[in-house]
Amino acid sequence: MVTITHLLWLGINLLSHVNAQEEADYASGTVKWVQAGRSVLIHLPTPDLHFFLCIGIVRRLKNLVSDFHIEVILIRSVREGNQRDRIATHYPGAFIFNFTLTADNLTLLLNDEPILPRTHPHIPTPLRVHQTPESATCFANRVCTNFSTAPVMDLDYYISTPDPTSGTSIWNPKYNPRLQIDILRASFSSFPGYSTPLSSDAQQQIWVWLEDLSAHPPNTLYSTIPLRISDIKADSRWFWQNTKGGDNYKAPQDLKTCHIWSWLCADIPDYPHYEYIYQINFDQYGKKGSLRHFVTQTWAMLVELIGLQQAMALSALCVSIVLCLVVSLLLRAVKNVIGMYRMRMQEVDEWVADEELEDSIHEEEVRNDKVRAEKAREDKIRKNKVP
Repeated sequence: MVTITHLLWLGINLLSHVNAQEEADYASGTVKWVQAGRSVLIHLPTPDLHFFLCIGIVRRLKNLVSDFHIEVILIRSVREGNQRDRIATHYPGAFIFNFTLTADNLTLLLNDEPILPRTHPHIPTPLRVHQTPESATCFANRVCTNFSTAPVMDLDYYISTPDPTSGTSIWNPKYNPRLQIDILRASFSSFPGYSTPLSSDAQQQIWVWLEDLSAHPPNTLYSTIPLRISDIKADSRWFWQNTKGGDNYKAPQDLKTCHIWSWLCADIPDYPHYEYIYQINFDQYGKKGSLRHFVTQTWAMLVELIGLQQAMALSALCVSIVLCLVVSLLLRAVKNVIGMYRMRMQEVDEWVADEELEDSIHEEEVRNDKVRAEKAREDKIRKNKVP
């Protein structure tokens, strides 16, 4: 239940956007530290996305503030075509990102979700953020850092992070990871089929720098090294000339196709494996269409259907059957190879015997020719001696 105070605060903030100078503040993000080195908020403007309101809130604002006027656009569901409970204003919107380290300083959370390292290495972190109508100036001047009453949107994003599963070496005993996050698309879970691609070159991306506080022995796992947030900023996308959306922006249809014979259908071979996180392509089992997704989903369905112990027993039985079939096929293949080898050896032996027989016949013929020649010579000599 939104309180009257919240509604008035929201109305005042919406009206403040009439000022052109404050709208110009949306050109850059603003950082607000909640706790130095451990928790920080960043205000990220969205040029392609206006601020959303609940219809109920707008009605209450009109009742509370008699001269309050806001021009709105009713959003219609792409699937159902009927009015929903949210409307889009003509005022620029912005996202509020909260980067916080856990109490042990080992895990970086993004809006309370682990982003470095992730909870599951092969399942990207779902990203949900609060949207605000505040300009960068209002955000920088506000005292309260609680945005729990603001609208929440689901985001698809690009991310580049180091591999926390590796470790230090004698050449690099420090661990200073850097994260790059670029928002690709925004949507409401309550609006099936509705989404807004954030492909504008004016859209900024977020950079986060972390650092450890001391050197570490070689082979120290990065995931065991305490960190602090050293810096964070929103900066323009890096893009080449005559390209749209920057180097990192890709629409879902631009991504490579996922095939069942690929274990992960990964974007890159190393961690984090997936750089382009479109939530529609993932679920709790990983990337849809990959072999790993099929195996883990089948296993989960089997466990739910017959129970863990029965599933393990059935799996062991299936593995035994498969192994027996594999061993049988291997034995048959080895037997066929041995049979072919023996046949080949027999053919070689027969060929050698034939060659030896031909050689002996040839030698016999040569010997007979010599005997006949010698006999003819002797007959000729005998005839010459007769008077």
